[in-house]
Amino acid sequence: MAAAKNKMSGAIMPLETPLLALIADDTTRETLRGVVRQLGLNGALVGEGGAAAARTLLTTTKPPGLLIVDITGSEDPVQDIEGLAALCQNATAIIAVGLLNDVRLYRRLREAGAEDYLVKPVTGEMLTAALTSALTPKASVAATQASPHGARRIALIGSRGGTGTTTLAVSVAWDLAKSRRKVILLDLDLHFGSTALSLDIEPGRGLRDLLTHPDRIDTLLIDAASGRAGDHLRILSAEEPLEDSFELSREGLMTVLDTVSTSSEFVVIDVPRVLGPLSRQILATADVIGVVTDLSLPAMRDTQRLVSLIKNERGDAETLIIANRVGGVAGEIGLADFERAIGGKVDHSIRFDKVAAVAAAESAKPLAEVAKTPQTQKSLRELTDALSGVASGEKTKSASLFKGLFGG
Repeated sequence: MAAAKNKMSGAIMPLETPLLALIADDTTRETLRGVVRQLGLNGALVGEGGAAAARTLLTTTKPPGLLIVDITGSEDPVQDIEGLAALCQNATAIIAVGLLNDVRLYRRLREAGAEDYLVKPVTGEMLTAALTSALTPKASVAATQASPHGARRIALIGSRGGTGTTTLAVSVAWDLAKSRRKVILLDLDLHFGSTALSLDIEPGRGLRDLLTHPDRIDTLLIDAASGRAGDHLRILSAEEPLEDSFELSREGLMTVLDTVSTSSEFVVIDVPRVLGPLSRQILATADVIGVVTDLSLPAMRDTQRLVSLIKNERGDAETLIIANRVGGVAGEIGLADFERAIGGKVDHSIRFDKVAAVAAAESAKPLAEVAKTPQTQKSLRELTDALSGVASGEKTKSASLFKGLFGG
């Protein structure tokens, strides 16, 4: 790592370089060096420079596995990233670092070929998450590979009220955050949403304003509007007065989603059953849609209708049918009859666990945290894995994984 302390413009890179970082300021360089040591990235080079220095190096050397490039002071950062991506020819994941906090710049950098864009000041936690995501083989992380907009969007919608959609949304978000993934839980029922209440968190102020004024949105405003449930889970919700009515724009919703994608890996969305413009927009753009149902006759009918709507509007949508509270609803239909009626298979079945349900309600904790029976724990974990696109056991990265990747 001694060579990493020198300017890189005249350096000769080794044949196999897992990471090359060219950073303009001392603070970010030192933070990055600490993360590199922590992750055990042998052979990584961290030096002074920016896009111009990276372009000079890449014209004469083999591209690294990951390029972190500082675009601070760049006259045309988008063009710089496009040029670097062309030189790397898809062999390199590129992370841009800069000072401008602008979701439009983030979108353009992503389109130009950057995998991520980090806004200074950059913390060690931010860098660890970004490096972990970028360096993990894409075959084993479908969550990042499958989503063209950054964070994987997981939408959960109930076929009827009372099926436990919010309970599962909170459980999935918490389970992902427990694995040190950056997660946003978005509750789009601005009048009656209960995700924050489920965790005994005061709803943040400002979600309504964010959705109605997309031109004002940035990561700082979203952070101010979010409630926190630990270091890795933020909740965007509201508790608007029932007498208030308001128009929410699709542009506002998409801008919120695009902005939170700059600081999270997963967005779990509790979608209201009322199929207004925002709910339909989520169903049209989500990476995976979970239809939560019980095995009652009305739920069977509405599951069939909801799945038909999704298929008609998005034939290629990844849709999972989730039977929840199985064994806890009077007059249940047998699973085989239910599947025959909806014309498809139930992907996940979660039995009603009264003890866990009561414990979750009384302690204001996620179901996945309080469930004690192996069957419930297994069902909830399998659901999280399926919705996130990450195989069980692959969600927690460590230094040993990186050492295995690079032979250290």
